[in-house]
Amino acid sequence: MQSSRLVRLLPIAIALVAIAIRLAPLMRSDLGFTLRPDDSFEYLQLANGMRHGCGFARLINGVCQPAEILRTPGYPLFLAALGSNMRWAMVTQAVLGGIVCLLIAAWVAKYWSFNAAIVAELLVAFDLPSIVMSNSLMSEALFQFAIVLAIVPLLVAVKRRKNVALAGACAGLLAGFALMVRPIGIIVPIVLAAPPLSALWLSRRYRIASAALALGIPALILAGWAARNYIVAGFPGISTVSAINMYYYRAADIVARQNGTLLDDTHATFGARLGVPYDRIYEAGVQSPELAHRMTEMGLKTVEAHPFEAAIMTAQAFDYLALSPIRTQLANLLGDTAAMHVGNGLNAGSLNFGRIRRALGAISESPLLSALITFQVLTVLLVWVGLVIAILRCANSGVDYRLWVLCPAAAGVLLLLLASGGEADVRFRVPAIPLLAIVAALGYFPREPKTVSQSMRDLNPIATIDAVKFEGSGAAAGLSAQKSLE
Repeated sequence: MQSSRLVRLLPIAIALVAIAIRLAPLMRSDLGFTLRPDDSFEYLQLANGMRHGCGFARLINGVCQPAEILRTPGYPLFLAALGSNMRWAMVTQAVLGGIVCLLIAAWVAKYWSFNAAIVAELLVAFDLPSIVMSNSLMSEALFQFAIVLAIVPLLVAVKRRKNVALAGACAGLLAGFALMVRPIGIIVPIVLAAPPLSALWLSRRYRIASAALALGIPALILAGWAARNYIVAGFPGISTVSAINMYYYRAADIVARQNGTLLDDTHATFGARLGVPYDRIYEAGVQSPELAHRMTEMGLKTVEAHPFEAAIMTAQAFDYLALSPIRTQLANLLGDTAAMHVGNGLNAGSLNFGRIRRALGAISESPLLSALITFQVLTVLLVWVGLVIAILRCANSGVDYRLWVLCPAAAGVLLLLLASGGEADVRFRVPAIPLLAIVAALGYFPREPKTVSQSMRDLNPIATIDAVKFEGSGAAAGLSAQKSLE
């Protein structure tokens, strides 16, 4: 009994370790490693603007800027609510990361297997890009939290055969919030429709209504924000960032590939053609419907004129997002000055063996960074191998297993695919990692022997604290677990 109680505490221990690892860098007096050029400062300016009466607009040098149409309000609102101390934002993000770990462990242990729960939790807890981004003034940690809460509880509701419509409505609200944190979350509502529609034990009308809630609520939120942008700035969209990505990253990267150069080398010529240089394209005063339209139109022409190069760019960027370790930001977090500048990333621009050799040579100068990059490569391969195994298992598995594998896998892969361009950054993998980890864990441990499953099935934070009560009624708990697994 004592050993069983200790085993139940393992997921809580892992979550606490995950929080501790994420909090450790905050012991440093200098928090400069938390800031990323452009993005972090824009988020801070928006948060300051919201706190000082500018509405959703940046506050720069005490002056309110034009209404913001580049960034969405989710992350600036998060920062504004936490006050002006950046350290509190990092602490909150670290705690959110630990909560994600614990929730994943609780859900997977309760509805699948304890071994799968531990594997999934470990893959998230020690995911180095997630740890680095938790210590960055960027939206990835909050977006990851919102994505997990939008998708997994709906899968739980369908597996429990209870409250599917309510879960669909809650998932829709959370997906709408995720959209306001990162517009790339637009794929999440599409994935959310699948679980309710697969609940064949429900009436057709109930299934459609539940799916409509999961789809419709975020669609209304998106439409509402687009209407706000149109009213304040005449821009009929959710964010101008898609236009910037199309022109300065997708189209520019295609030209860089044709010229055999790096993406940075094309920014100057693209800026001259546009009339707005790249180093000013994120400024609040530059944003306009006309500029966004021009960037989208000019970028699409380049992409459509070079479909082969566009396909190669997308494939290379997807592989980079799926497999590449985080390097420079990790070195910055560690304070490893020998590895602060490890060369350009291997995504944007034409890839060749010379670039790969230079990157590897720069990494090898730091033994610590080399070890952590090796660890990252091994863990990310573990995730993808498990995912492939899980998908192969679907052929001979029930509806619930297929749903828990295919929905998170589709969401994770689509998040990576939408970010697969010249703008691709390893940090974009962070929101997908918990979903992919769940799938990988179910690939390695689809279910457990009945005796182990029965004893571990009720693992969750509340049940763990109240473990003695379960031991006092072992027969009833075992019967309940067996019925739930049927």
